[in-house]
Amino acid sequence: MTSHGSFIAAFHILFLLIPPVSAALWWHHRRNIGVRYRPILLKHLVFVGVGVQGFMAGLKQIFTGESIAAYLDWAYSPFVAELGLMNLSFGILGLIAPFASRGFLIATSLGYGIFLIGAATGHLYDVINTGNLALGNIGPTLWSDILIPLVLLWLILATRENAKAA
Repeated sequence: MTSHGSFIAAFHILFLLIPPVSAALWWHHRRNIGVRYRPILLKHLVFVGVGVQGFMAGLKQIFTGESIAAYLDWAYSPFVAELGLMNLSFGILGLIAPFASRGFLIATSLGYGIFLIGAATGHLYDVINTGNLALGNIGPTLWSDILIPLVLLWLILATRENAKAA
């Protein structure tokens, strides 16, 4: 694996680990005010898993699209830069969403989650139809594309009662 591939793999693993750790630290620091963990985790996951990850992925796809395509073992296309603009857009929304209304947070989460599940489906389709077992196709990128939307959906559903009470 190239050093670029190692960086991308680490990037995805990091963005799966940072939100629960940062939310736990925040909750532990402020637990005396009775804040519950799940709403905080949702905001942290949106900020890091959608905002920071989307923003950074977008910049990488816009400016280094050829290396991203190589990591996936896919042919490069100018479409990678367009995909980067989509990631960048959701990244900016994800950076704003934790500080906005719950509706904005949910809309941002669901929109990016739908994209990620679609991306995961594309990776799996490529594995099944071409046998592409490149790390970028079946490694941390795939797991991130599956886990982030599932956890976001679970947190949205798990915090809806808290939102009604607020």
